[in-house]
Amino acid sequence: MDFAVTAGQRSLRERLRRFFEDVAPTAVVAEIDRTESFPEEIYARMAGFGLTRLGLPEEYGGVPSDEITMCVAVEEVARAGASFAYAWMPTVTFCARGIAKYGTPDQKRRFLPAICAGESRMAMGLSEPATGSDLSGLETVARRDGDEYVIDGHKTFTTGADTAEHILTLVRTGGGLTAIVVPRTAPGVSVSTRPKLSGQGTHACDVRFSDVHVPAGNVIGEAGDGFRLILSLLDRERVYVGAVCTGIAQGAFDLANGYARERVQFGKPIAEHQAVAHLLANMAMDVRTARLTTWEAAWRLDEDLPCSAEVSMTKVIASEAATRCVSNGMQVLGGYSYMVEYGMERYWREVKLNEIAGGTNQIQRDIIARHLVRTVETALSP
Repeated sequence: MDFAVTAGQRSLRERLRRFFEDVAPTAVVAEIDRTESFPEEIYARMAGFGLTRLGLPEEYGGVPSDEITMCVAVEEVARAGASFAYAWMPTVTFCARGIAKYGTPDQKRRFLPAICAGESRMAMGLSEPATGSDLSGLETVARRDGDEYVIDGHKTFTTGADTAEHILTLVRTGGGLTAIVVPRTAPGVSVSTRPKLSGQGTHACDVRFSDVHVPAGNVIGEAGDGFRLILSLLDRERVYVGAVCTGIAQGAFDLANGYARERVQFGKPIAEHQAVAHLLANMAMDVRTARLTTWEAAWRLDEDLPCSAEVSMTKVIASEAATRCVSNGMQVLGGYSYMVEYGMERYWREVKLNEIAGGTNQIQRDIIARHLVRTVETALSP
């Protein structure tokens, strides 16, 4: 297990840092949040940089990548702003990766080249008003009608659905669950937006399906096998949540550290006062904890090792470390932490979601505990 940053990963981080500092400085991100406008131009430039190709098969325009390199990219996108992460990650790191892994050759040809080119995005239609953590209880249904499925139901927290071309939707078919790609403009699909705390440029959406006809050829994987398919993608998503948290924590630390070196009180920079220095030390430890935990889980994915418990640990450890880190950053900046021009308040708004989305940390602890019980039982069996 070697977590030394390669020359390619270091170059990617440096180039992404310069890219976002150029196209999305704090004032631009604050304006996106204020106006709640989708960052279409910046997303196009992200595609031009190559982010929409990362981790996808070369034959469809992608650039294959190991998981730690993916985490480096996720860190930098999240450090730049949640609106960019919310637009990019559901499309590239979840839906497109799912199609690349489980889709038919025809589906890959239909969907992946446009995603790689930055010309098409996808949203994830998983949660429902009465069904969040318990996907097995979802109520959106799809009945087979010849060569089509007819969908009725209601999805919520479908991030970016209003500006995406397609929605990868988990539906109930017969006795099982099925993943199917639904065009956003299909008759019977209606999308409404919901105001939220952070990343306002990429909207949280409710999606309603009323007698929506979708070709059976849009089913990803096998009908009835959607639960297993989505769970496998959620394992990878939880690693990327760890990378998101690392990026936010790194951004908060960089901001607090720079401020503390320049802000003078009682005759010296506040970084030289022990109370503030200890806050910075704690922040640095949280960043390191989040990153190493995330990279270890990413390494397990690359090695194709069992990692369901490990990715749940990653999500909990990284999200809670990042929340602590940003809270300390707010304290370092004091009154200025509340000022939009500094950007710390944005990290504070953005970080909390990661303890909730992708399966709450309470659910992750349930997963970890069940794994521990099974491990103990296996160890004790003759």
